[in-house]
Amino acid sequence: MIPLRSLPQPLFAGAMLTALFSIAGASSAPREPQAAIPDFSQGNTAGWTSVGADWLPPPSGPGPVAFDPAHPFTSNADAARTGRQVTPRIADPHSPILLPWAQDAVNRANAEVLGGKVGFEAMSTCWPAGVPGIMLFTAEPIYFVQTPKEITILYQRGPNQRHIYMNAQHSKNPKPSWYGESVGHYEGDTLVVDTVALNDKTFVDNLRTPHTTKLHVVERYRISADGKTMDGLATVEDPGAFTTAWTAVQHWRRVQNPYIESVCAENNNNYNYFGLKIDPIPEAAKPDF
Repeated sequence: MIPLRSLPQPLFAGAMLTALFSIAGASSAPREPQAAIPDFSQGNTAGWTSVGADWLPPPSGPGPVAFDPAHPFTSNADAARTGRQVTPRIADPHSPILLPWAQDAVNRANAEVLGGKVGFEAMSTCWPAGVPGIMLFTAEPIYFVQTPKEITILYQRGPNQRHIYMNAQHSKNPKPSWYGESVGHYEGDTLVVDTVALNDKTFVDNLRTPHTTKLHVVERYRISADGKTMDGLATVEDPGAFTTAWTAVQHWRRVQNPYIESVCAENNNNYNYFGLKIDPIPEAAKPDF
C-alpha cells in the first residue's frame, strides 16, 4: 500500500477528498432511532397503587394457585358492594401446579384458617413479602427511583425496598435473602427483572403458597400509553415446589402522592386480638450486623 504523502499532488488531493467525503457520508448516514427508556418514576411524587391483593390468571398457560371452589373468597370491598359476609382466603389444594409436599403445606394452612386463625399476610404482620409476593402489596403506593445503573423500588410500609441492577449478570453463588438478587434490562417499553437467590421464608401469594430456594422469578413491567396504569407479569419457576413454570398478572394505577415512610411495627409484638392467633410481628432480639 502506497502512503498518501508519496502520491503525486493531484492524486493526493483526490485521495484526501475521497476520504473526507467518506467520513462525511458515514457521519450523515441515517441511524436507527434509539428506543426511549420508559419512565417508571413518573416524577418525584408519582407512585403506583396495585388494584388487588391477589394474582390474576394469565391469558393462557398455567396460572397461580386459585381460591378453593368450596370456600369462595369475599373481600372487604366485595362485602361492602354486595352485602355478603367477609370470608378468609382459602387456597385450592388441588391446584395442578403444586408438588405433593406443597399441597400438604397448603392444606395445613387452610386448616388453621378454617379453625379460626387469621391467614398470614406479610404486609399485615410487617414481614418482608419476598418476590413475587411483594407485587401484591396493596396498603400503600410503590415508587421507582430510576437511574441507568440501578432501579430501586420503595415501599412505604416498613423498610421494604428492592435493588435492581441494570444490564448486569447474576453473581456466581449469591446468598439467599428475603428479596434475592435482581438484575434488569429494558426490552422496548418493558422493564424486565430477573430474580434468584430467594430464601424460603416467604410465600408467592396471599394464599400461603410455599416455595423453595430454587425459586426463579422474571417480572415484566409495562406502562400504558397514557401513563395512568402499569401492568405486571410474573413468570415463576421452582422445581422444588411446582410441577411447571406458571405466570400471573398484577395491575397498578398511577397516583400523585409524595413518598411517606410508615413504620409498620413499634414494640407491639405481643398482641392477640380477639384470640385470633395472629402470626407474630418480626422482632430483632439481637444485633445482626
